[in-house]
Amino acid sequence: MKITTKLMLAALLVAVPTMAWSCSDDDDDNRKESITVEQLPQASRTFIADYYPGVSVLRVTKETEHSGSEYDVNLANGHEIEFNAAGEWTDVDAPTGQTVPAGIAPKAIVEYVTANYPDQGINEISRDRKGYEVDLTSGLDLEFDTNGNFIRIDR
Repeated sequence: MKITTKLMLAALLVAVPTMAWSCSDDDDDNRKESITVEQLPQASRTFIADYYPGVSVLRVTKETEHSGSEYDVNLANGHEIEFNAAGEWTDVDAPTGQTVPAGIAPKAIVEYVTANYPDQGINEISRDRKGYEVDLTSGLDLEFDTNGNFIRIDR
């Protein structure tokens, strides 16, 4: 019995540090670095100039992963934008109670929000290959398909 207990304890003493070490390696695959605005893809720089004219960029972070690079941009007005490796926006987030600039959300989404939630605006919009997620200024979350058709309220 004593030998079994000692073997189990030895196995545990080896397993726990090994698991911790292997998990910490996962984070090493994601590298974050500060970059300048000029180092953003051209599409990202154009987006910022078009929708945030005159707003200073406070910080740009490039995160490199297995799947490519992503860029996080923090603006002086509190807005945050995420771009994919090609420089296309994937998330636009305004400070609480504020709205993203007009023209970012597809027309169908804007029409749906205006018709069904006339006293609210779009506080955040995210897009991926499945469609769009929209957070309204009230905190309500809506989901839309890639064509901007309403799917459901996200609970």
